[in-house]
Amino acid sequence: MSYAAVQAQVKTVYFNEDDEIVTDSTEAYSYALIGRVTGDSVYTVKKFDAEGYLMMTGSYKDDIFKVPHGDFVYYDWVEVLSPMGNYVIPPNGKERFINLRGTFRDGLREGRWITYYQNGSIKDVMHYRRNLMEGEYRNFDYKGNLEILGNFVNNKKEGTWVTKGGRVVYQFKNDKIVSTSRKSKKQLETERAAANK
Repeated sequence: MSYAAVQAQVKTVYFNEDDEIVTDSTEAYSYALIGRVTGDSVYTVKKFDAEGYLMMTGSYKDDIFKVPHGDFVYYDWVEVLSPMGNYVIPPNGKERFINLRGTFRDGLREGRWITYYQNGSIKDVMHYRRNLMEGEYRNFDYKGNLEILGNFVNNKKEGTWVTKGGRVVYQFKNDKIVSTSRKSKKQLETERAAANK
């Protein structure tokens, strides 16, 4: 493949607060740098807020940016509170973090999507099929400990959902709780000790 074949045509597009395209940059809430590789039908996007901070990277099938297609990464602000209750610049100087990543196929969420805490650790892992949550769901605390483990079928909670480190177990049928069981910390420790023998 020659170098000329992979050159992209890049343009700037402005968006208002409702994420609609506007032509006047003074009305812009955000803007995006849009590139299209020669011969490709997908538009690659890097979206920034009005101050130039990266908000999102991804790609679209259309030039009006309504059909996301491909891998997406969303960014958010690192928020650190001072003892006085004011937001301050983080000690490491890092102001943004990856908040969410996942894949779209023809405008629909597909496959594994992951949300993150500010420290970079995983918060949620969920799976989608044609824009509906489908399959295993996991939620972790800030330190990486598993908090919730469950399953979705057609965007509804189904089957066993384990929470609070195994202390509370719910049974779901069609997104409704049909039973709940609780275990004491001592019961859990006894079960874990027996399982490790």
